[in-house]
Amino acid sequence: MIRIGIIGAGNFSSRHIEAIHQIPTIEIKAVCRRDPLALAMLTDKYKLVGKTDYRQLINNRDIDAVLIATPHHLHTQIAIEAAGAGKHVLLEKPMASTYADCKAINDACNQSGVVLMIGQVAQFSPGFKVAKKCIDSGEIGEIQMVKATSISFWKHGDRKDWHLKKISGGGYLLTVAIHQLDALCALVPAEVTSVFASMTNAFHGDEVDDGGLIFLGFKNGQKASLHYTGFKDGVNEISIDINGSKGSLRLDNTKGVFLGRDQKYQLLPGSFSRDWMNEGLVNQWKEFSEAILNGREPMASGNRTLKVMKVLFAAFESASSGKTIKLN
Repeated sequence: MIRIGIIGAGNFSSRHIEAIHQIPTIEIKAVCRRDPLALAMLTDKYKLVGKTDYRQLINNRDIDAVLIATPHHLHTQIAIEAAGAGKHVLLEKPMASTYADCKAINDACNQSGVVLMIGQVAQFSPGFKVAKKCIDSGEIGEIQMVKATSISFWKHGDRKDWHLKKISGGGYLLTVAIHQLDALCALVPAEVTSVFASMTNAFHGDEVDDGGLIFLGFKNGQKASLHYTGFKDGVNEISIDINGSKGSLRLDNTKGVFLGRDQKYQLLPGSFSRDWMNEGLVNQWKEFSEAILNGREPMASGNRTLKVMKVLFAAFESASSGKTIKLN
Protein backbone atom coordinates (compact mmCIF):
# COMPACT_ATOMS: atom_id res chain seq x y z
CA MET A 1 0.00 0.00 0.00
CA ILE A 2 1.30 3.45 -0.96
CA ARG A 3 0.26 6.19 1.43
CA ILE A 4 -0.33 9.56 -0.24
CA GLY A 5 -0.44 13.14 1.00
CA ILE A 6 -2.01 15.81 -1.22
CA ILE A 7 -0.41 19.27 -1.03
CA GLY A 8 -2.47 21.98 -2.66
CA ALA A 9 -6.00 20.66 -2.44
CA GLY A 10 -7.60 23.12 -4.86
CA ASN A 11 -10.57 22.67 -7.19
CA PHE A 12 -8.96 19.95 -9.33
CA SER A 13 -7.98 17.89 -6.27
CA SER A 14 -11.44 16.31 -6.24
CA ARG A 15 -10.67 14.67 -9.58
CA HIS A 16 -7.43 13.29 -8.16
CA ILE A 17 -9.14 12.01 -5.01
CA GLU A 18 -11.88 10.26 -6.99
CA ALA A 19 -9.26 8.65 -9.26
CA ILE A 20 -7.16 7.47 -6.31
CA HIS A 21 -10.23 5.90 -4.71
CA GLN A 22 -10.42 3.57 -7.74
CA ILE A 23 -6.95 2.14 -7.05
CA PRO A 24 -6.68 -0.42 -4.21
CA THR A 25 -2.89 -0.01 -3.82
CA ILE A 26 -3.10 3.68 -2.84
CA GLU A 27 -4.43 5.26 0.35
CA ILE A 28 -4.84 8.99 1.01
CA LYS A 29 -3.48 9.79 4.48
CA ALA A 30 -3.93 13.58 4.52
CA VAL A 31 -4.61 16.66 2.38
CA CYS A 32 -3.22 20.17 2.79
CA ARG A 33 -4.68 23.55 1.88
CA ARG A 34 -3.89 26.95 3.37
CA ASP A 35 -7.53 28.09 3.35
CA PRO A 36 -9.05 26.38 6.43
CA LEU A 37 -12.66 26.84 5.28
CA ALA A 38 -12.04 25.32 1.83
CA LEU A 39 -9.99 22.58 3.48
CA ALA A 40 -12.83 21.72 5.85
CA MET A 41 -15.30 21.44 2.96
CA LEU A 42 -12.99 19.02 1.15
CA THR A 43 -12.18 16.87 4.18
CA ASP A 44 -15.84 16.68 5.17
CA LYS A 45 -16.83 15.59 1.66
CA TYR A 46 -14.22 12.82 1.39
CA LYS A 47 -13.72 12.01 5.11
CA LEU A 48 -10.02 12.89 5.05
CA VAL A 49 -7.50 14.32 7.51
CA GLY A 50 -6.72 17.96 6.73
CA LYS A 51 -3.66 20.13 7.45
CA THR A 52 -2.88 23.77 6.64
CA ASP A 53 0.95 23.41 6.62
CA TYR A 54 2.47 21.21 3.92
CA ARG A 55 5.44 20.35 6.16
CA GLN A 56 3.06 18.35 8.34
CA LEU A 57 2.66 15.98 5.38
CA ILE A 58 6.31 15.96 4.29
CA ASN A 59 7.51 15.16 7.82
CA ASN A 60 4.86 12.51 8.42
CA ARG A 61 6.48 9.06 8.51
CA ASP A 62 3.15 7.46 7.60
CA ILE A 63 3.20 9.15 4.17
CA ASP A 64 5.24 7.58 1.36
CA ALA A 65 4.55 10.02 -1.48
CA VAL A 66 2.99 13.40 -2.15
CA LEU A 67 0.95 15.00 -4.90
CA ILE A 68 2.00 18.65 -5.27
CA ALA A 69 -0.80 20.64 -6.91
CA THR A 70 -0.01 24.17 -5.74
CA PRO A 71 0.37 27.30 -7.91
CA HIS A 72 3.27 26.85 -10.31
CA HIS A 73 5.76 29.14 -8.58
CA LEU A 74 5.46 27.18 -5.32
CA HIS A 75 6.42 23.81 -6.81
CA THR A 76 10.18 24.09 -6.39
CA GLN A 77 10.57 24.54 -2.65
CA ILE A 78 7.93 21.97 -1.76
CA ALA A 79 9.20 19.34 -4.22
CA ILE A 80 12.82 19.71 -3.09
CA GLU A 81 11.80 19.47 0.57
CA ALA A 82 9.67 16.41 -0.18
CA ALA A 83 12.56 14.69 -1.96
CA GLY A 84 14.85 15.51 0.94
CA ALA A 85 12.39 13.82 3.27
CA GLY A 86 12.40 10.70 1.09
CA LYS A 87 8.93 11.19 -0.37
CA HIS A 88 8.12 10.14 -3.91
CA VAL A 89 6.66 13.06 -5.85
CA LEU A 90 3.80 13.35 -8.34
CA LEU A 91 4.11 16.98 -9.41
CA GLU A 92 1.28 18.64 -11.29
CA LYS A 93 2.23 20.27 -14.56
CA PRO A 94 4.05 22.44 -15.31
CA MET A 95 7.15 21.08 -13.60
CA ALA A 96 8.07 24.64 -12.51
CA SER A 97 7.96 28.21 -13.78
CA THR A 98 11.66 28.42 -14.83
CA TYR A 99 14.03 25.90 -16.39
CA ALA A 100 16.51 26.33 -13.53
CA ASP A 101 13.80 25.36 -11.05
CA CYS A 102 12.79 22.35 -13.17
CA LYS A 103 16.38 21.13 -13.15
CA ALA A 104 16.75 21.74 -9.40
CA ILE A 105 13.64 19.63 -8.69
CA ASN A 106 14.80 16.82 -10.96
CA ASP A 107 18.31 16.84 -9.49
CA ALA A 108 16.95 16.72 -5.93
CA CYS A 109 14.72 13.72 -6.68
CA ASN A 110 17.49 11.85 -8.50
CA GLN A 111 19.94 12.49 -5.67
CA SER A 112 17.41 11.30 -3.07
CA GLY A 113 16.48 8.23 -5.10
CA VAL A 114 12.75 9.00 -5.13
CA VAL A 115 10.34 8.68 -8.04
CA LEU A 116 9.47 11.97 -9.72
CA MET A 117 6.56 11.97 -12.12
CA ILE A 118 4.89 15.00 -13.73
CA GLY A 119 1.10 15.19 -14.01
CA GLN A 120 0.91 15.30 -17.80
CA VAL A 121 -2.44 13.54 -17.79
CA ALA A 122 -2.91 13.66 -21.58
CA GLN A 123 -0.13 11.04 -21.87
CA PHE A 124 -2.36 8.61 -19.95
CA SER A 125 -5.56 9.05 -21.94
CA PRO A 126 -6.96 6.10 -23.91
CA GLY A 127 -6.43 8.09 -27.12
CA PHE A 128 -2.75 8.77 -26.48
CA LYS A 129 -2.13 5.10 -25.69
CA VAL A 130 -3.72 4.00 -28.99
CA ALA A 131 -1.90 6.70 -30.99
CA LYS A 132 1.49 5.79 -29.47
CA LYS A 133 0.96 2.09 -30.18
CA CYS A 134 -0.03 2.87 -33.77
CA ILE A 135 3.09 4.99 -34.32
CA ASP A 136 5.45 2.54 -32.62
CA SER A 137 4.10 -0.36 -34.72
CA GLY A 138 4.93 1.49 -37.93
CA GLU A 139 1.30 1.72 -39.00
CA ILE A 140 1.76 5.20 -40.50
CA GLY A 141 5.41 4.75 -41.45
CA GLU A 142 8.04 7.34 -40.63
CA ILE A 143 6.69 10.54 -39.05
CA GLN A 144 7.31 13.56 -41.27
CA MET A 145 5.10 16.41 -39.98
CA VAL A 146 3.08 17.07 -36.84
CA LYS A 147 0.57 19.83 -36.09
CA ALA A 148 -0.66 20.25 -32.51
CA THR A 149 -3.55 22.59 -31.69
CA SER A 150 -4.65 23.93 -28.32
CA ILE A 151 -7.50 26.42 -28.73
CA SER A 152 -9.90 27.00 -25.84
CA PHE A 153 -11.75 29.47 -23.64
CA TRP A 154 -9.13 31.00 -21.34
CA LYS A 155 -10.50 33.38 -18.70
CA HIS A 156 -13.43 31.31 -17.46
CA GLY A 157 -14.85 31.45 -13.94
CA ASP A 158 -12.28 29.03 -12.49
CA ARG A 159 -9.28 30.91 -13.84
CA LYS A 160 -7.09 32.05 -10.93
CA ASP A 161 -5.39 35.45 -10.75
CA TRP A 162 -1.96 33.81 -10.46
CA HIS A 163 -2.53 32.21 -13.87
CA LEU A 164 -2.34 35.74 -15.31
CA LYS A 165 1.00 36.84 -13.80
CA LYS A 166 4.53 36.11 -15.03
CA ILE A 167 6.00 35.98 -11.52
CA SER A 168 3.78 33.03 -10.61
CA GLY A 169 4.37 31.09 -13.82
CA GLY A 170 1.12 32.02 -15.51
CA GLY A 171 0.08 32.19 -19.14
CA TYR A 172 -1.70 29.88 -21.57
CA LEU A 173 1.39 27.95 -22.67
CA LEU A 174 2.50 26.96 -19.15
CA THR A 175 -1.05 26.39 -17.93
CA VAL A 176 -2.91 24.76 -20.84
CA ALA A 177 -0.96 24.31 -24.09
CA ILE A 178 1.84 22.51 -22.24
CA HIS A 179 -0.33 19.37 -22.49
CA GLN A 180 -0.14 19.43 -26.29
CA LEU A 181 3.56 20.29 -26.35
CA ASP A 182 4.31 17.41 -24.00
CA ALA A 183 2.16 14.94 -25.97
CA LEU A 184 3.71 16.07 -29.26
CA CYS A 185 7.24 15.50 -27.92
CA ALA A 186 6.24 12.09 -26.52
CA LEU A 187 4.79 10.93 -29.85
CA VAL A 188 7.74 11.92 -32.06
CA PRO A 189 10.63 9.46 -31.51
CA ALA A 190 13.42 12.04 -31.80
CA GLU A 191 15.02 14.92 -29.90
CA VAL A 192 14.05 18.54 -30.59
CA THR A 193 17.01 20.46 -32.03
CA SER A 194 15.52 23.87 -32.89
CA VAL A 195 12.70 26.10 -31.63
CA PHE A 196 11.17 29.23 -33.13
CA ALA A 197 8.16 30.93 -31.56
CA SER A 198 5.94 33.98 -31.76
CA MET A 199 3.55 34.83 -28.91
CA THR A 200 0.82 37.36 -28.19
CA ASN A 201 -1.39 38.63 -25.39
CA ALA A 202 -3.81 40.27 -27.82
CA PHE A 203 -6.92 38.37 -26.73
CA HIS A 204 -7.01 39.65 -23.15
CA GLY A 205 -4.19 42.17 -22.75
CA ASP A 206 -2.73 40.54 -19.64
CA GLU A 207 1.02 40.49 -19.03
CA VAL A 208 1.19 36.79 -19.90
CA ASP A 209 0.71 35.05 -23.25
CA ASP A 210 -2.72 33.93 -24.43
CA GLY A 211 -1.75 32.83 -27.93
CA GLY A 212 1.21 31.72 -29.96
CA LEU A 213 2.84 29.67 -32.69
CA ILE A 214 5.78 27.36 -31.96
CA PHE A 215 7.81 25.60 -34.68
CA LEU A 216 10.03 22.65 -33.81
CA GLY A 217 12.79 20.90 -35.72
CA PHE A 218 13.78 17.36 -34.73
CA LYS A 219 17.08 15.49 -34.97
CA ASN A 220 15.79 13.07 -37.60
CA GLY A 221 14.42 15.86 -39.80
CA GLN A 222 10.79 15.87 -38.68
CA LYS A 223 9.00 19.21 -38.36
CA ALA A 224 6.21 20.12 -35.95
CA SER A 225 4.11 23.11 -34.97
CA LEU A 226 1.97 24.04 -32.00
CA HIS A 227 -0.78 26.63 -32.47
CA TYR A 228 -2.33 27.76 -29.20
CA THR A 229 -5.03 30.31 -28.47
CA GLY A 230 -6.89 31.25 -25.31
CA PHE A 231 -9.88 33.02 -26.81
CA LYS A 232 -12.73 35.10 -25.38
CA ASP A 233 -15.33 33.40 -27.56
CA GLY A 234 -15.13 30.58 -30.07
CA VAL A 235 -15.03 26.79 -30.27
CA ASN A 236 -12.52 24.62 -28.41
CA GLU A 237 -10.13 22.44 -30.41
CA ILE A 238 -7.50 20.29 -28.73
CA SER A 239 -5.93 17.95 -31.26
CA ILE A 240 -2.73 16.54 -32.78
CA ASP A 241 -2.38 15.67 -36.47
CA ILE A 242 0.51 13.35 -37.36
CA ASN A 243 1.51 12.77 -40.98
CA GLY A 244 3.67 9.76 -41.76
CA SER A 245 5.06 8.16 -44.91
CA LYS A 246 2.24 5.57 -45.00
CA GLY A 247 -0.72 7.41 -43.53
CA SER A 248 -1.87 9.93 -40.93
CA LEU A 249 -3.33 10.05 -37.44
CA ARG A 250 -5.59 12.55 -35.72
CA LEU A 251 -5.70 12.47 -31.92
CA ASP A 252 -8.57 14.29 -30.22
CA ASN A 253 -9.31 13.00 -26.72
CA THR A 254 -12.92 14.16 -26.94
CA LYS A 255 -13.51 12.07 -30.10
CA GLY A 256 -10.80 9.41 -30.25
CA VAL A 257 -7.95 8.56 -32.63
CA PHE A 258 -8.53 8.42 -36.38
CA LEU A 259 -6.30 6.63 -38.86
CA GLY A 260 -6.25 8.38 -42.24
CA ARG A 261 -5.71 6.58 -45.53
CA ASP A 262 -7.12 6.93 -49.06
CA GLN A 263 -8.91 10.17 -48.14
CA LYS A 264 -10.83 8.43 -45.35
CA TYR A 265 -10.60 8.48 -41.56
CA GLN A 266 -11.21 5.36 -39.48
CA LEU A 267 -11.85 5.52 -35.72
CA LEU A 268 -9.41 3.19 -33.97
CA PRO A 269 -10.87 0.81 -31.35
CA GLY A 270 -10.34 1.70 -27.70
CA SER A 271 -9.35 5.30 -28.40
CA PHE A 272 -12.57 7.05 -27.36
CA SER A 273 -13.70 7.60 -23.77
CA ARG A 274 -16.70 9.57 -22.56
CA ASP A 275 -14.58 10.73 -19.61
CA TRP A 276 -11.01 10.57 -20.84
CA MET A 277 -9.84 12.82 -18.02
CA ASN A 278 -10.96 10.38 -15.32
CA GLU A 279 -9.45 7.43 -17.19
CA GLY A 280 -6.26 9.40 -17.69
CA LEU A 281 -5.99 10.26 -14.00
CA VAL A 282 -6.63 6.66 -12.95
CA ASN A 283 -3.98 5.44 -15.40
CA GLN A 284 -1.59 8.15 -14.21
CA TRP A 285 -1.94 7.11 -10.57
CA LYS A 286 -1.55 3.43 -11.49
CA GLU A 287 1.66 4.25 -13.34
CA PHE A 288 2.98 6.27 -10.39
CA SER A 289 2.23 3.51 -7.87
CA GLU A 290 3.70 0.78 -10.09
CA ALA A 291 6.88 2.81 -10.62
CA ILE A 292 7.29 3.14 -6.84
CA LEU A 293 6.51 -0.51 -6.10
CA ASN A 294 8.78 -1.82 -8.89
CA GLY A 295 11.59 0.71 -8.47
CA ARG A 296 11.48 1.93 -12.06
CA GLU A 297 11.25 5.24 -13.91
CA PRO A 298 7.65 6.14 -14.81
CA MET A 299 6.18 7.60 -17.97
CA ALA A 300 6.26 11.41 -17.75
CA SER A 301 9.27 11.10 -15.46
CA GLY A 302 11.22 14.10 -14.26
CA ASN A 303 14.14 13.14 -16.51
CA ARG A 304 11.96 13.03 -19.63
CA THR A 305 9.84 16.07 -18.78
CA LEU A 306 12.95 18.17 -18.16
CA LYS A 307 13.69 17.84 -21.90
CA VAL A 308 10.18 19.09 -22.74
CA MET A 309 10.57 22.04 -20.38
CA LYS A 310 13.85 22.93 -22.11
CA VAL A 311 11.87 23.14 -25.36
CA LEU A 312 9.12 25.19 -23.71
CA PHE A 313 11.46 27.78 -22.21
CA ALA A 314 13.38 27.93 -25.50
CA ALA A 315 10.06 28.96 -27.05
CA PHE A 316 9.77 31.85 -24.60
CA GLU A 317 13.36 32.85 -25.39
CA SER A 318 12.68 32.71 -29.12
CA ALA A 319 9.49 34.77 -28.82
CA SER A 320 11.39 37.40 -26.84
CA SER A 321 14.46 37.55 -29.10
CA GLY A 322 12.85 36.86 -32.48
CA LYS A 323 15.54 34.25 -33.14
CA THR A 324 15.57 30.49 -33.65
CA ILE A 325 16.97 28.73 -30.58
CA LYS A 326 19.26 25.77 -31.19
CA LEU A 327 19.20 22.96 -28.64
CA ASN A 328 21.98 20.48 -27.93
